[in-house]
Amino acid sequence: MRVSSIGKGLRHSPSPPSRFCEHILNDNDKSFTCRQRIYVTCPHCQRSLCLHHINEHQLLIRSLFDSLVNRLNEYRYELTVKLSIPSHTQTLVNNCLDEFKHDIIPYVQRTCCENDVKQEDIDRVEIFINKMFTLIQQIQFYWDNNNKK
Repeated sequence: MRVSSIGKGLRHSPSPPSRFCEHILNDNDKSFTCRQRIYVTCPHCQRSLCLHHINEHQLLIRSLFDSLVNRLNEYRYELTVKLSIPSHTQTLVNNCLDEFKHDIIPYVQRTCCENDVKQEDIDRVEIFINKMFTLIQQIQFYWDNNNKK
């Protein structure tokens, strides 16, 4: 209980429950608990974290985001270098790459500038990566079937 002086007399008001950092070492280890008071709530996962762990948490999220971007770059490399794309499917590939340029790159740039990776940004990149992967599979199937003849 804390005591505050409001008006003429003293009033007892319940103190807010103390909140501690919700940092988890990894998803399997829920036994470790940080005893520092919270500093901020992560906008991505809504965990309350202390100052030390928010930095660590941002690094983790950044590495996840970077791995998604790397996967995307690998798929793009496969499309442009490893596979010879038939001309009639080139339009489909170009549309997909244009979508990447106009929809995904701004999110990556904003994230890099603001150091603010949001879950929706990660989801958009994952969706695009899945589209690219499907497209690569279709092209590979087409390529394999046409080269057997």
